[in-house]
Amino acid sequence: MDNALQSQLQKIPNEPGIYQYYDKDDKLLYVGKAKNLKKRVKSYFTKECGPNPKNSLRIQHMVAQIAHIHTIIVANEHEALILENSFIKSQNPKYNILLRDDKTYPYITINLNDCYPRFSITRRIIKHKDTLYFGPYPKGAKEILQSLYELFPIVQQASCLKGKKPCLYYQIGKCLGVCSIKDSNTKAEYDSYIQQAIILMKNTSKMQKVLESSMLSFAEKELFEQAKICKDCIDVLQETTKFCAVDMKKLYNADVYSFVLQGSNAILFKLFVRDGKVVSTHHQFVKPNMTNDAENPSQKELIREELACEIYTQALLKILKEGTLCDDIILADISTESLQTLKDSIPEFANKLFAPQKGEKLRLATLARTNALHILTHKTNLYAKQEQVLQEIKDLFSLDHEITSIEVFDTSHHSSSFIVGGMVSYVDYDFYKPGYRHYNLSGKDEYSQMREMLTRRAKSFDENPAPSLWLLDGGLAQINLALEILESSGARVSVLAIAKEKRDSKAYRAKGHAKDIVRSKHVEFRLQANDPRLQFLQKLRDEAHRFAITFHRNKKVGDIRKG
Repeated sequence: MDNALQSQLQKIPNEPGIYQYYDKDDKLLYVGKAKNLKKRVKSYFTKECGPNPKNSLRIQHMVAQIAHIHTIIVANEHEALILENSFIKSQNPKYNILLRDDKTYPYITINLNDCYPRFSITRRIIKHKDTLYFGPYPKGAKEILQSLYELFPIVQQASCLKGKKPCLYYQIGKCLGVCSIKDSNTKAEYDSYIQQAIILMKNTSKMQKVLESSMLSFAEKELFEQAKICKDCIDVLQETTKFCAVDMKKLYNADVYSFVLQGSNAILFKLFVRDGKVVSTHHQFVKPNMTNDAENPSQKELIREELACEIYTQALLKILKEGTLCDDIILADISTESLQTLKDSIPEFANKLFAPQKGEKLRLATLARTNALHILTHKTNLYAKQEQVLQEIKDLFSLDHEITSIEVFDTSHHSSSFIVGGMVSYVDYDFYKPGYRHYNLSGKDEYSQMREMLTRRAKSFDENPAPSLWLLDGGLAQINLALEILESSGARVSVLAIAKEKRDSKAYRAKGHAKDIVRSKHVEFRLQANDPRLQFLQKLRDEAHRFAITFHRNKKVGDIRKG
């Protein structure tokens, strides 16, 4: 270690804050928090300023790359935790693990204090004695709500209560018309339907039976749209009832988390327990930016524990921001020491956090871990297949670097009006929805539209780093355009294009006959329809097309409504 770094270590203050490690190329390696910066940073090094062998191999390897250190002092450890989380999300350091989860989980709620209570979807929890919450539902909240509207003639929209005369829902028998019919009998009938709906929401197995009966009844009457609504809700309920074997002896609310790491892949799995039953689950895959290939079992576990603490910390901060209805937060496979560290870091959860060793809480933690392991194993096998396809695409087109992230572009318009573009993002072997972007465009032809969209994307590389590959809807002209824009930006991005074959200079799109041509600047291929490389690129192209055309349609409908 050079004298400059040794001098920096001596100057680190005994204050709470965050520390940032940089390598010789000034790239950020790691961001951490500390109650005492000097004490924490020194724990990474020996007296001779080498990597501390008491730390994991992952940390030792990182310390060997540190060229300089930067610290930021804050008022207390909690502020340090918030700032650390913000830096990890904004800068994605090499040795930190980022929980890419910007979603909030939807609940179905109803305020019984309203004159005519109505069910609605919300992502905010405001605790009130007259407000009921059902969920959360990472998937399926809309389907459940729609099924309630099919089963009971209850108010569907807040605007319905502001009307002076019955709306369409009343005319087709899906509402009692409470906006204008305000007699006591109608009120009593409406309240009865609401109570019946609440009973079903609290008892999903009973709700499923009612929906199955209604689905058959609708089908017999050839009301297939209504039957499908019931079927969609049944599918959602079946997804959660597979966990019904877990039935606590008491009405108990808990959020259960399990972090599992396999090699370079990881998952955070969540069980939501409400009133003693698992009502829903959610999982997200995590990319640790490293492979846990330590040969020593204790070293391997130490690395897993470090990463688990980072992920659990980010998950807890998310709960702190959004609120939760749970009594306890159960963390699977975490040591007593790490649990205490989390409690000290986030005192709001000091009495809520548990790492159970026995009893029903352990049963929930085990269930979460079993499912996390099952899903991750399946995904890892899928990753291996997709990794092979990406390697084959790289080899086919002789690309000069690995494909780790892809952005796909498409435009959509109607008679040169409502011109829009869409960009979808593919990261870590999956579509990355937070990376999707819409573009309102002004170009009069497809070439100009693509230029405008790609130029705007290239200008945002400082804020959102460039991917390793761009995939365009088009041909050689679009590729040359993209390469020109990329050259001026200085970004190192490969470019491919996919388009339908042309006959007589026109795209030949007759169903069943149009073949896709995939090309780079120098070569083009007409791959067989069953070629995995073509199918993968088609999947990307089709998702970009769906995203762009959906935006186009929504924009067009919005304009019609304004008119």
